[in-house]
Amino acid sequence: MRVTQVALRGILDSRARRTVEAELTVDCRHTGRGSAARAIAPGRRERRRGAERRLGRLTETEQALIPLLCGRDFDGQRDFDESLTGIDDRLDLGADLTLSLSLAWARACGSRWSRPLHQIVADLAGTTPALPRPLVNVFSGGIHLPGPPDTFQQIMIIPDRGTPAADIELACAVYDRLAEAVGGEAGLSASSGLVTRGRTTAWQLEQARTACDAVAPDIALGVDVAAEHLAGDGGYRFEGAVLSAGELGDRLLGLAADFGIGYIEDPFDPADEAAWQGFRPPTALVVGDDLFATTPGRVRPGLAGGILLKPTQAGTLTGTVEAARAARAAGLQLAVSHRSGETEDTAMCDLAVGVGAQLIKVGGPRRGDRLAKYNQLLRLAESVDADRHASFA
Repeated sequence: MRVTQVALRGILDSRARRTVEAELTVDCRHTGRGSAARAIAPGRRERRRGAERRLGRLTETEQALIPLLCGRDFDGQRDFDESLTGIDDRLDLGADLTLSLSLAWARACGSRWSRPLHQIVADLAGTTPALPRPLVNVFSGGIHLPGPPDTFQQIMIIPDRGTPAADIELACAVYDRLAEAVGGEAGLSASSGLVTRGRTTAWQLEQARTACDAVAPDIALGVDVAAEHLAGDGGYRFEGAVLSAGELGDRLLGLAADFGIGYIEDPFDPADEAAWQGFRPPTALVVGDDLFATTPGRVRPGLAGGILLKPTQAGTLTGTVEAARAARAAGLQLAVSHRSGETEDTAMCDLAVGVGAQLIKVGGPRRGDRLAKYNQLLRLAESVDADRHASFA
């Protein structure tokens, strides 16, 4: 298939920051579009993103990529993505630009083949599509608050009613109840979580637990510790204290037991492998985000029970799928995640369904960019059997 036209432009993300969007046409007739989310604080292990783009037509330096693609024939997604990565290695344009083009290529090919994006992902991954459970952010802290982070980045709920429609309905009911209970003292973060100041993590977990129990029994909670951002001063900053890895692990185990936490993300700094290896909560899935950075070569068993997949960390659709394949081979569960600065692009939903991920982390059910993802999950559920709902344990 031949690339016959490429357009690159700067657009706004959900924080009104500038990111990149690409449109690509193959064989003069079939066009696809893709855009890249932007993290508020990228992890140090992820592939470098580009500088903040200007709105509208990109600079001549960035546009210099177009002649390297137009007029060339590519043998499928993998060939195209490998070429993009090679160009980025030479020109250092950024993972946001390569990801936007990678998604645009996938959608253009989908148009040519009359094949939806989640099926293209499944073909690339060699998997059977399945519907994930949502991780729904209800409280935001950490880097979403002013000053040096010393609290968890997110507290989440994990509904499980067997289908996206039932899960989303339950999540909205819990979120509405919680927002009503604490709304007078809470703002809304970029990732659509409630932000409260002067309240402890235990208080937030208690509020979340109370709201869940009032709506439906047995809703698990989740936490994103984002420990890379807490590391410093010889330990981990947490609510005015500096804890050792052992002390932080003990604190997490206590909170998990007290509040029914079933998901713990990034409990330690990526370099603190001894702490990762020794942390085995009896009732919670431990997931690595900054630990693995959606990089196949970093994935190995014994550190965590799951991986968080972020396409912007890998820079291409193929790179993300390869990380998912490596994780599955290592026995890890899969969770696909948003970033703090999102666009309307819903490719992460097709990715999660295509690779058969157990979980998807979209954010709270507020703001149009997040709702677009929830709505896409509802659409995808119509083409994936309900009994294919991926298991999470």
